[in-house]
Amino acid sequence: MKPKPKEVWWIRYRRRQKRRSVSFEMVFRRAFAETFREYVDNCSIAGVKQMWDPKIGTLQRLTWVVIFCIMLTSMVYYLHNIWYESLGKPLIVTMESSTYPISKIDFPAVALCNINRISKKALINFSKGVHSFAKHNESLAEVYEFCSQLGRLIDYTYNASLRNHPLMASFNAYMNSSRQIINVMKMLAPSCDEQLLMCYWAGKLVDCKTAFSVRRTPHGHCCVFNYILAYDSADKPDQTLDNAKKQSQAGLYNGLALVVNPMVEDYHYRIYNMMGFEILLFDPTHFPDPSGGRVIQRSAQPDQVVMIKVTSTKQIATTEVRKYPQTTRKCLFHDERQKKFSNMYSYSACIVSCRIRTIQSLCKCTPFYLPVLLKQKRVCSYDDLKCLNKYKEKFFYLYPMGSTDVSGLEIELVDSLLCPDCLPDCEHTQHFTEHLKLPLTKQQHKRKHLPAYFL
Repeated sequence: MKPKPKEVWWIRYRRRQKRRSVSFEMVFRRAFAETFREYVDNCSIAGVKQMWDPKIGTLQRLTWVVIFCIMLTSMVYYLHNIWYESLGKPLIVTMESSTYPISKIDFPAVALCNINRISKKALINFSKGVHSFAKHNESLAEVYEFCSQLGRLIDYTYNASLRNHPLMASFNAYMNSSRQIINVMKMLAPSCDEQLLMCYWAGKLVDCKTAFSVRRTPHGHCCVFNYILAYDSADKPDQTLDNAKKQSQAGLYNGLALVVNPMVEDYHYRIYNMMGFEILLFDPTHFPDPSGGRVIQRSAQPDQVVMIKVTSTKQIATTEVRKYPQTTRKCLFHDERQKKFSNMYSYSACIVSCRIRTIQSLCKCTPFYLPVLLKQKRVCSYDDLKCLNKYKEKFFYLYPMGSTDVSGLEIELVDSLLCPDCLPDCEHTQHFTEHLKLPLTKQQHKRKHLPAYFL
């Protein structure tokens, strides 16, 4: 038999010792104390090592404790805010490319609205046509003066004398339908054929009659380019008339260039105290409602060359955005709310629909310049001017939804449109402009053989 190996001395020694029962709690405490001491000795956070240093005095230790508590409180506060801000606003907007092809961006629709909204020549002809309806032997001049008040249907100004005017009953009999009022206002608007002298698109001379059409805008009937929204569908868009035009390349000579005549001698009813044109730039599929956002307004006056540089930003949303509820993403896609807007939802269309509902609720009519399906709806006439004027501010201001700082918004808070269901577009194209105005010299007039015009 092999002899048993001798045990190591310390093993025999430990066997002779009295064994003590060590609880799990004691083991945990010892392990925690050792781990904590090791952490303190090697911690890189300012103040931790100093607070547990046995070599410093009480005052120094308290100082480091205060500094550490302030630092920890600040850190928790900012982390808490960042966490809840990221939960409340989980979506971010980043630039995909600064060289996005211009051929993939729709050229904006351009509305050319003369500051004069009633043509003097057209008003004279219209007055002659309705003079026969005067039943109290009113003169042609009186009929002319009465008919000139039709411009009030655009700016909602009110004159109490109109209500009791002797021509009111006869005129209402002539305007026996809503479509008649729209047709009359279109006839009285300055003629696009006379205002548009030359039109260039993409560097080529084009027929102005083909390129432009007469469409309704907040300023009445205007000459509009690249406006493809279907007729009478501003509040419920469902289709387009054509594809939006696009530029193949950028540049001064590759966009839209116009030579126009402001027809200052034909002025009769100005909406502003100036002469010339108001230019509206907007999305081709939206009604140009300035209060709905993304409508750029510029002006051009006689004897000026006006050059407008347009830069565009296209916002595209990823499919993951749809997973978030509307209350979180705070925007809507074009194919949402199909029951009312088909596949063409836009913030502009929603605001127009909200405004129409408000006007119909308060004044029981629809302004002629809003291109909507009338059906049983009545177009506003002279009789409605008092109501339209009374709520004018309400119709044009929007309630500041979700605003935290409302200083300077006192009017909007009290007297404004409340449209809580209207959310911005998740995908849209935002246009920005820079414009330059130069005087048009007499030599240029003589060389061109043209009246006052713009480019």
